[in-house]
Amino acid sequence: MENPAPVIAARHIAKRFGHVQALRDASVSVAAGEVVALVGDNGAGKSTLVKTLLGINKPDDGEVIIGGEPVQLSGIREAQALGVDAVHQDLALAPDLSVVDNMFLGHEQIRGLGFLRRREMSERAAESLRELGITLPSLAVPVSDLSGGQRQAVAVAKAVMWSSTAVLMDEPTAALGARQSDIIAELMRTVASKGLGVLVISHDLPRILKAADKITVLWRGETVLESPAAALTVPDLVATMVGYREEAS
Repeated sequence: MENPAPVIAARHIAKRFGHVQALRDASVSVAAGEVVALVGDNGAGKSTLVKTLLGINKPDDGEVIIGGEPVQLSGIREAQALGVDAVHQDLALAPDLSVVDNMFLGHEQIRGLGFLRRREMSERAAESLRELGITLPSLAVPVSDLSGGQRQAVAVAKAVMWSSTAVLMDEPTAALGARQSDIIAELMRTVASKGLGVLVISHDLPRILKAADKITVLWRGETVLESPAAALTVPDLVATMVGYREEAS
């Protein structure tokens, strides 16, 4: 059976920052309804590749494909206009604002005389959270009052609410405990079930192997492995990265 067409992809991306070759030949592909994990050692180029997909970095070579078409992005707003949004490692939430205000940050709904459509915003935020199975004590509380897992869930729900193509996640479980990490891993699957492509950077190999459909391994800016997650084990992934490291030494 042929592989489904990707909703977002990077093909043979190269990117240099001064004397540092961050990406040499990096590729990744995500289909609708698919969770793809991007893994590799620190410095492998994972975040650089994701930022290239978001238009934050302009590639020196290679191409970015969104919705089946090659695109040349000059900023994250252009990626968002094509239905791609991200959950950054720092979450990019405003801690003193409410859940609703955070979910509409940058997308405020305005009615006459500059007033916010607060009722409509609250209803849509509640619906978006409900569709993802996210339960919060209140949508009116400041985000700073939520647990780490709840804040992460809000960031995911916000990205999903404004996405129609793909959601990119950078280390979504990095600062969470085991139970909260399991919830976020389940949330990745729920997001994919809505028909979005999900690309996630993760160092949590055991958990991401269970959550992902496909694994892409980067090593020193190159894609060295693309495989169904079900065909891999944690030792497989570690051996791939260690093997390349030894080969180069």
